[in-house]
Amino acid sequence: MARQQSLVLPPPAGRAQWSEQTLLDAVTRRALASLNHAFLDLAAELEDEGRLRLIAGLPPRAINALIDAGAQRKLCESLPFALFDLRFGDDAFWESQAAVGGGVQDGQAANAADERIVAFARATIMLAWHLAQVHALGVRLVFGAAPGTVAVLAGLPVADVDGLGRRVAPSLAARFGARARFWMQFEGWAADPRDESVLLLQLLGLQIQGAESARRQSLQRRFRRAIPA
Repeated sequence: MARQQSLVLPPPAGRAQWSEQTLLDAVTRRALASLNHAFLDLAAELEDEGRLRLIAGLPPRAINALIDAGAQRKLCESLPFALFDLRFGDDAFWESQAAVGGGVQDGQAANAADERIVAFARATIMLAWHLAQVHALGVRLVFGAAPGTVAVLAGLPVADVDGLGRRVAPSLAARFGARARFWMQFEGWAADPRDESVLLLQLLGLQIQGAESARRQSLQRRFRRAIPA
């Protein structure tokens, strides 16, 4: 029980409606669904071009299994978390990227970045920035953001989003990319898009996120104890 209380988000209880229903308002849910849909469409384009490697940790089989556009839309409208990541759990990374500001690095990155990924990263940052301003717990649920990342986003001038999007674009990855079970469940849903499969994917993602949050908090506590008084 003590471990559960330390999680960023309360774990779901059986099949009951859990706190994401109140954490995310209708506007946020629509914006998240749109981003998840855009991510899957972008991944499909890159896979067709043989460039899916630009999205780290995303199994080609999961994308190739997506053949039902209606089912994809329904899934994106059902998930309370992003299917993608921009290292939101790494607050040191976001602190360093935000500290750069506009400059030479942005110009250098422009030569190598895929503009579709850059545009997607900017759209993602705008939603994360908005949530950080009005609902810090929401950005942690949606993106798995560390508290330090939320603080960076909350203090980010909106004028910096353009350059920041270009700098972090190469970090685009599949959410839970190291968790083969999640993407196997995703592939299973794509092959058989029933409501039960969507629910299982929801719960699995939240369980993984809760475990990762608990692990991050444990590491932070160890770090603080290791600092001499």
